[in-house]
Amino acid sequence: MRWDDSLELVDVGIGIVGFFAFAFLIVTIVMELTGAAALGWALTLLALVLILVLLWQARRRIVASRRPADEEQATADLPKSF
Repeated sequence: MRWDDSLELVDVGIGIVGFFAFAFLIVTIVMELTGAAALGWALTLLALVLILVLLWQARRRIVASRRPADEEQATADLPKSF
């Protein structure tokens, strides 16, 4: 499978990393409440949250870079009025 759209690739990455970040959040909370060692879980959660933030920033940059072309196309399609 080939990924032609970089925005779609970033969206899929956000979904996957977001799912695992949520799962590690639940595991970290359970480990803290039960008194088990939670440092490893918390550090993994931190890494996942940082990756998620970077993916969100990448998505915002991709959308911002596409916006001017989309606006020009939208205004080109409008009928000219006098």
